[in-house]
Amino acid sequence: MRRVFAATLLSVAASASASASASAAAGAEIYRWTDAQGRVHYGDRVPEDAGRLERIDAPQRQTGQADPELEQHRERSRRLLEVWDAERRERAAAAAEAASRAAEREQSCALLREELENARHSSYLVRRNAQGEREILAADERIRYESQLADTIAAHCQ
Repeated sequence: MRRVFAATLLSVAASASASASASAAAGAEIYRWTDAQGRVHYGDRVPEDAGRLERIDAPQRQTGQADPELEQHRERSRRLLEVWDAERRERAAAAAEAASRAAEREQSCALLREELENARHSSYLVRRNAQGEREILAADERIRYESQLADTIAAHCQ
């Protein structure tokens, strides 16, 4: 309960402060008063039932002059936002690159799985020799070929 009240009070004070700044800039007077329940209020008009009333003198800002501290803060904020934006772009590019590599790897793995499935269901396997002639693989060569395919799939396609 106290946290809710404190948060409400802080938000009211913040909005009142912002309102007070805006009113001060416009040249209006700002008043602060406490009501019968002990709550603090801010306004630009004197309320009828104000208990304790206090007039707040807001500092007058000279127009046309920039606050150097505010300008430094804005510049630091701008640079920080630029750095965050660059980091976000780098992360997005790295994620896109990783997704591209993963898609290529998945496509290669699909081809390897298909090749292994075809090798296991074929009556015989054929390869080209050094002279470009077709020759049928012997049983032990076929087993070695299928084993190499399976090992490659196990190593790279999880």
